[in-house]
Amino acid sequence: MHEALYAEMFEMEQRHWWFAAKHRIVGTLLRRYLPEIENGKARIADLGCGCGMMPYILTKDFGYDVIGVDASPEAIAFGTKRGVRIEQGMLPAPLPLPKNSFDVVLLLDVLEHLDEDRASAEAGASLLKPGGIMICTVPAYQWLWSKRDEHHEHRRRYARQQFKALFDQPSLKLEMLSYMNTFLFPLAAAGRLASRWRGSDGMMDLHVPPMPVNVMLRTIFSSERSLLGRLSLPFGLSLVAVARK
Repeated sequence: MHEALYAEMFEMEQRHWWFAAKHRIVGTLLRRYLPEIENGKARIADLGCGCGMMPYILTKDFGYDVIGVDASPEAIAFGTKRGVRIEQGMLPAPLPLPKNSFDVVLLLDVLEHLDEDRASAEAGASLLKPGGIMICTVPAYQWLWSKRDEHHEHRRRYARQQFKALFDQPSLKLEMLSYMNTFLFPLAAAGRLASRWRGSDGMMDLHVPPMPVNVMLRTIFSSERSLLGRLSLPFGLSLVAVARK
């Protein structure tokens, strides 16, 4: 990603409804799918962790043992400022983490940045203990491509079957696959298409709305966590999967 976007991420992910809702959804999926841990302290690797907000939350609020990995020195600097452990590494190259050692691997809005997305998913799976889970999220629908995807240096947005194929590996069993950010999809899709029609460069379209609106949007999006894993949502701005080793 462009350097300026890390500063934006560091600021926005602490308050913006989209980040806050995604954090809640991931927390629910962990509680739902995480295997029983002998000492109750799951070991988690967050690959492509950006500025480290997810490791911070999972360590502080859940008590998990979390380490992040990111390729960007800017991201690592922001994560260190946040007080989380981040190693430098790039997928799908060999990572600075031991294989077969983690209860959870997170790939949250990461694979769309990578040319070798399947090899990167395989690299993530190699870190898991038997019975461990991998949680992945990606943006959905190539027809929603916008300038902001370009600024974030995305390689693609995913169709459902395209995303599903990444987990067709001998070591993985796909336990859940669904769209998410479904309830807000019509409004958000219309906004994306309108932005593209206007020719917006997409750099300044992320901002924290007024508090009542921010809380409302966070509540609507995060409410999907009660459905994910129980039914497959039929459309949405993102796709989410849980695969077990």
